[in-house]
Amino acid sequence: MRIVGVDPGYQRTGYAVLEASRERKAVLVESGVFETSADDPFPMRLIQTRDALREVIERLEPTELSLEELFWSKNVKTAIAVAQARGVLMLTASEMGLEVAEYSPTVLKLGLTGSGNADKGQVKYMVEQMLSLPEAKRLDDEYDAIALALLHAIQKGLML
Repeated sequence: MRIVGVDPGYQRTGYAVLEASRERKAVLVESGVFETSADDPFPMRLIQTRDALREVIERLEPTELSLEELFWSKNVKTAIAVAQARGVLMLTASEMGLEVAEYSPTVLKLGLTGSGNADKGQVKYMVEQMLSLPEAKRLDDEYDAIALALLHAIQKGLML
């Protein structure tokens, strides 16, 4: 099964496509970050994010999307913009026939590290260990997306 994990944002959206099955170790097919420019109007940034996800889905053919639930911060304006981006991502995946699963940051941390209070470094370490990833320069958004795909594979019983 191919799973696309997505860490939503409107400036930067992390994505990762994971191939997972009960028969062999999960493999990271591709990961990266979609970026939009602050110079573009917000609706255009949402369109760019939609188009980027659509291109990944068409090219790599995942069947399920694992998305991070909204984390409410003190900045309500940012939270609303991220919520709008999440809506666009969910709609795009659903229109393209993907099943959508959502996970809170606490559930993600607990599922990968055993602690709902784990920090980003602990999550990154577990992602690298579980996938035997070679050292590479990745943004936090990308690691979060990989973690979301891994968690979904675990939840589906697809991890050896």
